Amino acid sequence: MTTWIVDVERDAGHLIAQVRDLPNAHTFGADFDELDAAVREVIALVLGLPEGEHDLDIAYAFPVPA
Repeated sequence: MTTWIVDVERDAGHLIAQVRDLPNAHTFGADFDELDAAVREVIALVLGLPEGEHDLDIAYAFPVPA
């Protein structure tokens, strides 16, 4: 199973996500639960998976505070 690595940043009160190996797969959410659902949906859309629950292995990468 592929592990999808997702880079996450905070911007203007939202979490912004970019899937590393899918250049056009980016989305956002107000909180982590919303972001996770949006990330799963955008990966499924880019890969052309059918609608519904997707068993995707996702690793989130957050920037380390300075």
